Amino acid sequence: MHSQRNILSYIPQRPPFVFIDTIEELSENSARTRYAIPETCPLLLEDILPLSGLMENAAQTCSVIAGNRVAYLGAVKQMKVTRFPKVGEMLQTEAIVTQQMLNISLIECTTRVQNETIATTTLKIATIEEDVTR
Repeated sequence: MHSQRNILSYIPQRPPFVFIDTIEELSENSARTRYAIPETCPLLLEDILPLSGLMENAAQTCSVIAGNRVAYLGAVKQMKVTRFPKVGEMLQTEAIVTQQMLNISLIECTTRVQNETIATTTLKIATIEEDVTR
């Protein structure tokens, strides 16, 4: 597992806009992350993480796969949300590359709370060779 400090070497976002606490698994074509929704989350509406927060969590999980390349979100396809999570709930997000051509990837993301799937989407991500740690 990767610590919060180590996570910052995978994504360009910085606190308080980091929506990943732990990288559980990471390979060339997939990543699995966790995020416990804190009361201090900047995107909360009341005590609910809205669509923008779920999307940011999915996009950051996809960025983990990119490693130290800069990843840009190009498109969101068919985001389906069955419910919005609350403060204190633990998001478990899995991203799997389903297609790749040059520096463009289609990545399927599934977000769960415990064993309940609460959101699914496909993201199109473009990467460039630039170190995100600078």
